[in-house]
Amino acid sequence: MDFAQALRALMAERGISGNALARRVPCDKALISRYVNGKRKPPAKVARLLDDILGAGGQLAALAAPSAPWHALNGTFTPDDEDRLTAAIHAPSRLTAAAVDSLAVILAAQRALEDQAGSAAVREPVRVQLATVGNLVAGARGAIRPALTDVAAQWAEFAGWLAISAGQPGEATRMYDRAAEWSAEAGNTTMAATVLSFRGHLAFLAGQFGTTIGLSRAAQRDPAVWAGQRAYDAHQEARGLAATGEWKAAARKLGEAADLTAFTACQGGQPPPWIYYYTQPFYVLERGWAYLYLGRHDRAANDQAIRFLKEGLAGLDEGTRSSEWAAEHRRHLVSAYYQAGAPDRAAAEAMEVAQVARSAGSASLLGALRRQHARLAARWPADPDVALLGEALR
Repeated sequence: MDFAQALRALMAERGISGNALARRVPCDKALISRYVNGKRKPPAKVARLLDDILGAGGQLAALAAPSAPWHALNGTFTPDDEDRLTAAIHAPSRLTAAAVDSLAVILAAQRALEDQAGSAAVREPVRVQLATVGNLVAGARGAIRPALTDVAAQWAEFAGWLAISAGQPGEATRMYDRAAEWSAEAGNTTMAATVLSFRGHLAFLAGQFGTTIGLSRAAQRDPAVWAGQRAYDAHQEARGLAATGEWKAAARKLGEAADLTAFTACQGGQPPPWIYYYTQPFYVLERGWAYLYLGRHDRAANDQAIRFLKEGLAGLDEGTRSSEWAAEHRRHLVSAYYQAGAPDRAAAEAMEVAQVARSAGSASLLGALRRQHARLAARWPADPDVALLGEALR
């Protein structure tokens, strides 16, 4: 979704005409028309003002053409940060520790915006910035290089996640190749494990469950990896085992995952910045996802899936609950209700997912939801809730 498309969608959703928007900016109505028709993009200041007027949560500011690669996304990214990074672009060999810290600041802002506005809002800025980060890495040397490659690995890992959200597994794989190289150079064992973990996630999405199991085990192998990352991969391994019908092994692994999750809560400390969302409710959601596959052949296990997924979603804060990744877990709840024979509840949860998908401009999430609706409609063709869902997804 580009700036003009996002602006048109927000205006339609809010019921604001071009003339009304021009009065509120204020500006010439012809200028708003050029923004709406894609003939011109506003400067950053105007884009932020449009964000505020339309309640877009930063989406329009991210999609507006930036004057530099380091487009300010929140108040923590200062003009000094931009000056340092602009200077580093022109002279990578003179990169400073303060400039590397500025990289971390803007990356954190990108992550926060993605949670609010969806992956589509930040994907293009992240790609532009990652290209510049790659150029900095190519020219950096000396004592600053390990810190730079560490941040660069985090940037590539985030770009990989955005590619997954956009349904681009090939691009995601390329991003994880870069993240693996840079994390190895930086000596960041937890980032290296995260990359293995995401490769396992990609394999799961492709139905390659043996690869998921193997890569999840590899990600757990090094005890130096942060315990919370190993807890996640224990859940992912259990899910892979459940998907292949190895139910006893999956149950045992879920026990290990519970132990690692408890250890993380008590002694794990703060998560690394790139997996800030690995919270206790997140692990409950992962547990529910694993039980969803056990529940294909066991009603009691499916009941557990519903309980854990509902509990995990309820435990998220309001902002996180409306994020794309939380909506993906709500889709798992739709599947659990399908397995339970409850079309009304499945449709109700799917409606919530559809709202997030449209707000985030996520074509991949909407596509997955339409496939779920097709299954519901095939099983319950006359159900009124399923029919309403179908209307909403048109």
